[in-house]
Formats: sequence, C-alpha cells, structure tokens
Amino acid sequence: MSTYIVDALMVGRLPNSPLAISASSLGNTIFYAIAFCAIFLLNGLETLAAQAFGRGEPQECTYLLVQSCWIAVFATPIVMLSTLGLVHLLPHFGTPPEIVAETGRYVHALIWSTAPLMAYMALRRFLQSINRVVLISVSLVTASLVNFVGDWAFLFGHLGAHSMGIAGSGWSTCVVRVYMVTLLIAGTALAMRREGYTITRRMLAPDPARLRALLRIGWPSGLQSLEELGISTYLSIVCARLGSVLLAAQQVVLDLNAFVYQVPAGLSYATIVRVGQSAGRNSLPQVKRAANASLWIGLGLMLIASTVFAAFAKFWAGLYTNSSAVVTAAIPIFIICAFALMGDTLFVLLSSALTGLGDTRSPMIVSLIWNWGIGAPLSYLLAFKCGYALRGLWFGRCMASLGTGITLLVLWRLRLHRESSAAHQPRLNLLMSLESRSK
Repeated sequence: MSTYIVDALMVGRLPNSPLAISASSLGNTIFYAIAFCAIFLLNGLETLAAQAFGRGEPQECTYLLVQSCWIAVFATPIVMLSTLGLVHLLPHFGTPPEIVAETGRYVHALIWSTAPLMAYMALRRFLQSINRVVLISVSLVTASLVNFVGDWAFLFGHLGAHSMGIAGSGWSTCVVRVYMVTLLIAGTALAMRREGYTITRRMLAPDPARLRALLRIGWPSGLQSLEELGISTYLSIVCARLGSVLLAAQQVVLDLNAFVYQVPAGLSYATIVRVGQSAGRNSLPQVKRAANASLWIGLGLMLIASTVFAAFAKFWAGLYTNSSAVVTAAIPIFIICAFALMGDTLFVLLSSALTGLGDTRSPMIVSLIWNWGIGAPLSYLLAFKCGYALRGLWFGRCMASLGTGITLLVLWRLRLHRESSAAHQPRLNLLMSLESRSK
C-alpha cells in the first residue's frame, strides 16, 4: 500500500494534477477490484496450510502451495483481459474522454504486474501459514524506496529513462512487483530448506481433490473481494460523472483510507493464520483468544487513526495535490470515512476469523447484501437524486461498512455459541485434514 501512496503522491505532481489523479484512481480501482478477486481465491491456501501446520503436517503445507500456483497461473490472463475489457467500456458509463484516455495509458502498463503479484501473494500466504514473515516485511518496507526511484525515473524522465507521464507509474509498479516476488522466492526456498520441506514430482501435477478444497474456501473470498472492491470501482466510475475535481478528491480519501486500512488488513492475515492453526489443533479456547486479540488491537488502533484522520483532514488532502478545489472537496469526505473505517475493521477481522475456520460464505453473503443490496443504491440516490454529490456517495458507503461489521459480529457470536455447545464431542465442528475427510 505504501507503494500505492508513493504513486499517488508522484502522479499528483504531473502538470494536470486533477486529471492525472483521476486517471490513476480509476485505473487502480478497476485493476485491483479484478486482481484481488483472483488473489482472494488463494485464501484457501492460508486456511488449509495454517490448519495443516497446526496439526503438524508440513508436507501438506508444501503440497497446498504447489496446487495454489496452478490457481495463480490460470487466473493471471483472466485478470489482465478483464481489466482491459472494463477500461474499454468506460465511455459507456459516461466517463469523460480525457479521463478514459489517461486511464488507458496507465492500465496498459499496470496489467503486466499481474503475474508477479499473483505469485507474490501465493508465496506470502504460504510463508505466513508456517510463521515465516520476516522477508515479507522486508519486501514490503523496501518496496517503497524501489517504487519511489522507479516513479521518479519513469514519470519524469530521470536516470536515462524516457518521460512516460502516467504510464510510468504503471511500469514502476511492475518493477516493484518483480523485485518483491524475487525476495519471497528466495525466502520460501530458505524456509523449506531449514524446515526440511520438500517438493516431490507427485506434487507438481494438478490434484483435483486439493484444488477443489482450495477453491471451496477461495471462491467465496474472491467473490466477497469483488463485491467490496467492486463498490469502490462503482463509486469511482459513478463519481467520474461529477467531474475530475470531485473524482480526484475521492481518490485522495481512498488512498489514505486504504493506507490506514492496512492495519486491520495486516491483522486479518494474522487472524486467519492463528485461528486456522488453533482449529488444526482442535482448540476452541485458542480460537477465541486469537480472534479477541485481533479485535482489541484492530479496533483500538483504528479508533485512534480515525480520530486523527478526521481532525487533520485539510492537512492530509494537502499532501496529495496543490489544487485548492480538490482539498476543499475532500475535507468532509475524510470525516465520513473515519466512521466507515471502524465498520470495515470489524468486518475484515471477523471475516478472517471465520475464514480461519473454513467459513468464507457467511462474509460473502453479508457483504453482498449490505454493499450491493443497500449501500450502492443508497449512494446513488443520495448523490444524484438528493443532490448531495460526493458526500452522498460516501454516506451510503459508510452505512454499508457499519452494517457489514455489526452483522458479522452477530454471526461470529452465534458461531462460537454453536461450537461451545459441541465442545463435549471428540472433535469440534472445525475443518479436518483432506486425508481424514477422505476416509
């Protein structure tokens, strides 16, 4: 996410700042809505590998990693073609021609980062599941510096590179993704060597049983991601009808919202792994402790972050652009976004806790109802029928965020009550290994 922030800050210094920010905003929301749908198909790897690690089955973890790579291979061209297809449909949504043109230039470079991104996410989930996270942190922290240098070179024509304008930001992202996945390939090889994990020839062939198990957990997560990021894409496409100034203001808020959101997003990975490992050990008390620790940390930090977010809205917006019109439009959106962050945090952490237990359908259904059944129509109504413009779009989104979080809290409590009632049985109602289920 820090690389994404660096991109936005550098793009905002191009000659036509509102147009450049608007184009990168639209391109990113389209690409990541589709890419993260594919990435979340890999959630089955994190759940099943964490549970296998908790049961003490290291070879099963390796087997699941190899099978997940098949998912990444097939998903990559689909993501690339779908992204390009949606960009070509933008004129039909009423998007101004100048925004469409710049968005196209940006996306045609950005899509080449898909393959290293998918590979990185598969390796990352594997390493997290076996408690090897140091190189992940190293790759994330150092990527910002690599991206800054790449943006400086490709956007403005330094270090012998041609000045590419907004397309340079997309190519810089490609370079960063290759760098990050290279680090994780080395980290995975080192971890497997130290732990004695091996990849056999049998593992390399597609395994229908494991692929089904991975996708059974992954497809609801992928659809849920598409629902959530699709809302951001929908709002950006609809917001483009309000003009480049309001679209740029929305992008400023979205960028900082996404940056702050990395706290619960990072905790969500830990929640899946810790709850999954506890489930593999068949320990309900450990499941509860892992989820509760995540909630206390996440909600506590986000309460502080949301307060700072709203209190210094003008300062944050001013970091992005020298356009006073964009800053003025962004300030009230920061305040609404502060409330939405709390709902998003509650939802993502409880969604991850359920994912650790193998339940990805409940979060998917809750997201579908609130984001698309309630949030999207309400946003459109308030923005265009009631005349609240950008504030209306965000108020509808805020209501959906709070609704998803509260609803999932109720469902999580019900799940824990059901598991507690079954605690006297030889095994709790948690996922078992593939070998156990096949007997």
